[in-house]
Amino acid sequence: MIRLVSVFFIVTVLGLFGCQSASKKETSSAEDISFSEFQKVLSPRSRLFPQSGGADSLLLIALPGDAYAKLYSLNHATREYSLKYDAGQNIRGLYRDRADKNYYFSKDNNGDENYEIYLFHPTTEKAEKVFGHEKRQATIMDSSADGTRLYISSNYKNKKSYQIYELLLGTGKVTQLTHGKYNFVDGVADPKGRYLALTQLLGGNESHLYLLDLRTKNLRKLFGKKGTKYFPSFFHPTSNELYLNTDAEMDRMACAKVELKEPKKLKMVLVNETKDLQCYFYANNSVSLVVSTYDGRIDVNLYHDVLARPIEIPFPKRAMISQVAFVPKSKVGIARVMSSDSPGDFYQFDLSLGEKSELVRITQLNQSKISNESFAKSYDFYYDSYDKMQIHGIVFAKKEWVESKEKRPVILWPHGGPDHHVSHIFHPFFQYWVQKGYVVFAPNFRGSTGYGKHFETLNDRDWGGGHIKDLIYGKNAVGQLSYVDANNIFIVGASFGGYSTLSAITQYPTEFKGAVAMVALANLFTFMKSIPPDPAWQGEFKSEVGDPVRDKKMFKERSPYFYADRIKVPLKIYQAENDVRTVKAEMDNFVEQLQKHKIPVEYEVLEKEGHAIARTENWEKILQGTVEFLNKQTR
Repeated sequence: MIRLVSVFFIVTVLGLFGCQSASKKETSSAEDISFSEFQKVLSPRSRLFPQSGGADSLLLIALPGDAYAKLYSLNHATREYSLKYDAGQNIRGLYRDRADKNYYFSKDNNGDENYEIYLFHPTTEKAEKVFGHEKRQATIMDSSADGTRLYISSNYKNKKSYQIYELLLGTGKVTQLTHGKYNFVDGVADPKGRYLALTQLLGGNESHLYLLDLRTKNLRKLFGKKGTKYFPSFFHPTSNELYLNTDAEMDRMACAKVELKEPKKLKMVLVNETKDLQCYFYANNSVSLVVSTYDGRIDVNLYHDVLARPIEIPFPKRAMISQVAFVPKSKVGIARVMSSDSPGDFYQFDLSLGEKSELVRITQLNQSKISNESFAKSYDFYYDSYDKMQIHGIVFAKKEWVESKEKRPVILWPHGGPDHHVSHIFHPFFQYWVQKGYVVFAPNFRGSTGYGKHFETLNDRDWGGGHIKDLIYGKNAVGQLSYVDANNIFIVGASFGGYSTLSAITQYPTEFKGAVAMVALANLFTFMKSIPPDPAWQGEFKSEVGDPVRDKKMFKERSPYFYADRIKVPLKIYQAENDVRTVKAEMDNFVEQLQKHKIPVEYEVLEKEGHAIARTENWEKILQGTVEFLNKQTR
């Protein structure tokens, strides 16, 4: 389901990249590629945080053999990893304060999402809890410019309300800065120490912007409009201006600014009618970054100072640049350069040299015997749905399959969210399934992000409606490709994608050859009862799904639970034991319904796991288990 709180910023630029991260290797046949071998294709769980001097970086990553992501130090010269901290379970995110001095991470109890904040000491390689309370959430919002104060969003005093707290490091003193019924989940701090710009989240399509004066404690609302998003990005380092990302009065996100002396006058800075734009600023490096999202792709542009002169770095054309970071107080940057058919690597570059800068590779992410040439490429695929609306999807397939026209089975992947989309990036789980012989088709159905505000809202109060038809029309359209076996198309999805999977096979029982649903929901009534009580979650899903009382008829029509007897295809379900978004009890009830109607189902519960699957053993169960289950249906 949607993630309402962001811990760190990751950008991804999509396209095709000709350079490879490793030399060509002998590649085993698909049947010989084991999960343990595939795990050697490394997938960092955070961006790199370069240390002073730029010789090494901290990052979260699961190396081959690791049961979960751990904190490692990467030596740029040798490309070797040194373990710095093992939390005994998965760590969520990594954050460095504005002074580039202190490092923090969050940890919950094996997926229950009640996150606590820890301060990590690189010199002693130890961590201490600095904020957190049982059965409550806490997320770092920002820090003061000198790093002595941490600003945190938490619901620890009232489960239904997220407020902003100031943590004074050294003394551990905590001060509550906001009060009332607000739901502040994110924001940015003024480097001068005067203001906090805060996001009040009311749902996936609406957020209001507030300004808190840290001296007077005065809180005032700057902007708020129904169906409009306002997200503060940064304060100008010298002038009295706040920059923000917003879709005010337009269908796309844009970069805007407001003069704090006249806070009601919003001035657009960067606008594009066909792309979502977001701007960011790294004060310690005097670098701006603009991210453009459109049609499953993202572009990134760098600028000197605050959106001043462009910085041209010699990345390969149509390269995928992700996880951008900078060496503290320098002009040295680091970014992951990859493609949809290669995990790529991290490269170091000199901002001051611009287009003359050399790209220096500092990692080798593909440590497997799988050559980059054997990974799937991504292909745009457009089709008309039931109402003639054009839907964009992405097909992942090996180049030789496309050229040889040898027919292959297909996994149709409805993404989660639903406020999300599939992009032209390197998707490890897609690549694993391709290595096992499956084409993957991921349609960005109505309700997906990246195609404008109007398109994103088309599935509001229509869950299980139009977007399911988009999937069926997409399935029939992709079945016409010369290299697709139209008689062996499966549907596999997780979270909202799992709901879409169950909806598709109950509404259209004979369309697919089989189905796999992961951390899914099946009953809209019980789902709405299980979501967190805070206004952001409640507002989001009442606008997305509807009201259980007023929309009772629609809820029943769109809940697979009530139509379990219609399922006619082989079905496998994976459920996380500690999932708080799509809870185990709900899926237990659905499986009981299936058994009541004597509908065959394979049901597997993933232990010590939450909604966002984190443990390596569970990823193996899901990825390999899905292949084994589908293979039985293709014989």
